[in-house]
Amino acid sequence: MAKGKVTYFESVLALFFMFFFVFVGYLLFDLRVELMMIAAASGAGLLALRSGLSWKEMEDAISTRIVSATPAILIIWVIGIVIATFIYSGSIPMLIYYGIQIVSPEHILISAFGISAIFSLVTGTSWGSVGTVGVAMMSISAGVGVPLHITAAATISGAILGDKMSPLSETTNLASATAGVGLYDHIKSMTWTTFPAAVITFIVFFITGRSLDISGQAESNTAIAMLSELDAIFNWNWLLIAPFIIILIGAIMKKPPVPVMLLGSFTALLIGVFYQGFTMENGITASYSGFDISMIPNSGNTEWSEAILTLLNRGGMLSMVSVIIIIYCGYAYTAIISKAGFLEKALSPLTSRVKKRGPLMITTLFTELIILVFSGTSYTVAIMIPEMFKKPFIKAGMSAKALSRTIEDVGTMIAGFVPWGTSGAFYIATLGVPIFGEGGYAKWTVLSYTTPIIAIILAFTGIGVYKLSKDEIKEELEKYDKEHRLKEV
Repeated sequence: MAKGKVTYFESVLALFFMFFFVFVGYLLFDLRVELMMIAAASGAGLLALRSGLSWKEMEDAISTRIVSATPAILIIWVIGIVIATFIYSGSIPMLIYYGIQIVSPEHILISAFGISAIFSLVTGTSWGSVGTVGVAMMSISAGVGVPLHITAAATISGAILGDKMSPLSETTNLASATAGVGLYDHIKSMTWTTFPAAVITFIVFFITGRSLDISGQAESNTAIAMLSELDAIFNWNWLLIAPFIIILIGAIMKKPPVPVMLLGSFTALLIGVFYQGFTMENGITASYSGFDISMIPNSGNTEWSEAILTLLNRGGMLSMVSVIIIIYCGYAYTAIISKAGFLEKALSPLTSRVKKRGPLMITTLFTELIILVFSGTSYTVAIMIPEMFKKPFIKAGMSAKALSRTIEDVGTMIAGFVPWGTSGAFYIATLGVPIFGEGGYAKWTVLSYTTPIIAIILAFTGIGVYKLSKDEIKEELEKYDKEHRLKEV
């Protein structure tokens, strides 16, 4: 294996390839991020070959990494189907129809934040929340004139808040398992950083919503026109919430998300056929290529507004293709730098020198950020961070519960800021809003960057870090060394 042969210069250079091609090529020159990641992976691959890693070993590493991502990829495919069929049935349009009438513009942001949080908490998936509630809230915002990038930030903030605190979430379970902490101990520990950040986020969206300068008459006319068109297309009935209820019940019963979402989609398909009067053929087509307003009977005789076309023409498996391609390209790079030992070697100066709580927390969070940026997924963070920092945390007198929550304070919270990562790519594709720039959601996603700041403050003050006594430190170190000797055997 090449790990013992790589130099520090090669390791830093391998990471630099990602910075150069993706940051410079994608962010500055707007080149396709998929091709930029392939270029970065090619550069890292050449360095890996020079250090002794064979193409077969790199190929196997890429295959293994993609296989590990298969559950997430399956969910992404199915969410494309969910969005299309939930529009086809009228389920999402009904939320929009009544939401425009009920939710006032100044309350849309806190509504998006709160509803998304509840949905993610119950289902355990931020993607499912963004793909259903988020799509509806974005359309309501478009109807009443609320800036879409701020609504996207509110939706994403709520979605990741609920996901992080949900016992059904994959990342929550993974972080607790890799750190060796009980699931509910892990969730309880996260309240120390997450609850204050959530309060701050709520206040920001509340104040922002109240201070929005919206041209009432113009936006009112847009909303009225949208309501009229939705009324002409769909029949309204409480039956239309059945697909949502199926997903919620499945989550509460802890059933696998993919079959549950497919059942909800099939139910939506039947509602579209037997209640809305659409054809089964169009429903199946929508599941694959997305719903299109031309599927509505006699739609060719009507001139639809741009707003309604933007609202309804979306979803389907094909809408998720770009997300999947980004994941494949990103994992190719991640697999190579991990297999060759570049990532571990480049980060070794950071991980070996800090011993006190505050500096150690800063180092851990910064290392997480680097791993997240270069891997594109919080799963990698959850796997690597305990291996790198569990012993330093014990030596600094901090419990494993503090480490487990630290994994998510960046891994879960910042994942949506990486354009080539699984979450970032999904949010961009689903909500149609960029991450950075004037119309980007990053600067408004307050929850994401206040959580790590609070984690650092707690580490320096010693509050909520579950401090270990000298005897407990000694006991935990002995336990740690024993476990790792067994692993080596």
